[in-house]
Amino acid sequence: MTGAGAARIALSDLVLGAELGGGGQGKVRAVEKRMVNKSWPVVYKEYKPDVQGQLRVDALERMVAFLPGQPPAVGQWLAGHTAWPAVLVSDGPQVSGFLMRQIPDEFFLTMPTGGRKTAGFEFLLNSLTYVNKMVGHVTPRQVFGLLLSFADTLERLHRLGVVAGDLSPKNLLFSLSGPRPDCFLIDCDAMGLSGDWVLKPVQTPGWQLPDGEAPETPEGDRYKFALLAVRLFLHEQHGKDSAALRRMDGAVADLAERGLSRRPTDRPTLAAWLDPLRRAFDSAPLTWPTAAQAGPRTATMPTVTMPTPGAPTAGPAPAGTATGSTRPAAARPTTARPTTAPRQPRAPAGARRTTVGGTAPPQPPAAPYTSPGGSSSSGGTGSVMGWAVMIGIIVLAVWQVATRMDLGSGGSEAMDTREEQATALHTVLAQNAGRRSGVADAVQSTMNCRGLQENRRVFERAADARADLVGKVDALSLGRLADGLASDLRKAWQSSEDADRAYVRVVDTVSGNCSTPAVTGSRAWRDAASANNDATAAKKDVVAAWNPVAREYGLDTFAWSDL
Repeated sequence: MTGAGAARIALSDLVLGAELGGGGQGKVRAVEKRMVNKSWPVVYKEYKPDVQGQLRVDALERMVAFLPGQPPAVGQWLAGHTAWPAVLVSDGPQVSGFLMRQIPDEFFLTMPTGGRKTAGFEFLLNSLTYVNKMVGHVTPRQVFGLLLSFADTLERLHRLGVVAGDLSPKNLLFSLSGPRPDCFLIDCDAMGLSGDWVLKPVQTPGWQLPDGEAPETPEGDRYKFALLAVRLFLHEQHGKDSAALRRMDGAVADLAERGLSRRPTDRPTLAAWLDPLRRAFDSAPLTWPTAAQAGPRTATMPTVTMPTPGAPTAGPAPAGTATGSTRPAAARPTTARPTTAPRQPRAPAGARRTTVGGTAPPQPPAAPYTSPGGSSSSGGTGSVMGWAVMIGIIVLAVWQVATRMDLGSGGSEAMDTREEQATALHTVLAQNAGRRSGVADAVQSTMNCRGLQENRRVFERAADARADLVGKVDALSLGRLADGLASDLRKAWQSSEDADRAYVRVVDTVSGNCSTPAVTGSRAWRDAASANNDATAAKKDVVAAWNPVAREYGLDTFAWSDL
């Protein structure tokens, strides 16, 4: 097919409206008084000047001519599920961009703080707490429905000779508003048509194919679809463990495991997913398994028993004896310490333990045994009993204060409750949430040698912000929270800062003579990769320690990629 039938329009003939968004390639603006197929509002994607120089205009012409060259039913379906390039736009002799349909309203989310954002799949690749806050309640059945819709869309594209290539979660939009979940693809000019690509194919970090495999194949799409299926049930943006998916549907999990094979020929076609996904959609539950849900935990609260005058000294409770009462912990407890709080003072010998393995508040020494006649076993008078009880009360009070103040920790921690420390740390974590996405976009743009100096500024700002966050962590008292949380968080952000500064060196190295091999082959790029690996490992440790604390006090949980 040639691009001879590609529709064109001059930029000067367009009435442009507001800017609607932008990215590494260019920006998108509304177009007034025009419709696609007499049905849909129009937007104009304008490439940046440096990107225009890299365009394969002949390939873009073929994309524009492709849709009207299809049978009406196929063309209608393609226009209904993708923002396919519809008209070339010329600025003088140069092709500056193209027209496409606007994203349908149902593929937007209303943010809790107001405004709208496109409903990219990246919103679903997070903890259920985050999903519930940003999207609303999303059920396992709906997730299977979205996978079914996307598998059907991708399978049809493959039959038309279209390869998605870069299956970025940002370019795949979802809607849960209709009778069945639905999806919509944007950035279609980044797709391949019959082996031709408008721009050099790229891969979103974290979604690369294994062993340097080229992304321009249907087999590559199949691998990334399997990754998406696994991660939607892991509730995170990284990982390949299919166990959570298997707990929901074994047949779909089998397909995912085959889809993640390093041998492209082993991966099942998208058509092979359709029937298992239909069955999973029909039978999936409307609620998530308990282990997957984020919510308040039930804590076992120990009881404190005062020594009884005239009673023998109590020994340790027999194994298996219940010594505490069980009740749901309040969302924001203020008077009772959780039984699993770290660094409790060592209990005296004979201290009782709760049935869940935590240590109850230490008991004072029991009063000396007092005979019925009022004399103690050591020969004292009846007043010894009163003194013994008083001493017991004083010792109990001292131990309770020691438990609350975490003796030996020193510093301002003695004045901060566990809840106060958690709230202070939450404030710092929330300041950083979402910063990775801007850096990831700049990294991708750098790999493609686009906007290098702008990317450099992004890296510098991110590095400075990480350094500031490390200083804020150092100023916090976190000793009442999980052991190692502060040191892990410091390491995570220091490593992220190291990576960001390495990316600055990458830009400095390749400026003036940039190519993707020059970027990825530089020493600074390897330094950044090493620092990123260290940061990722530390961030995973941080969220594993933080999220139980957050749920304890009704604070936000985070995915490691939020940090």
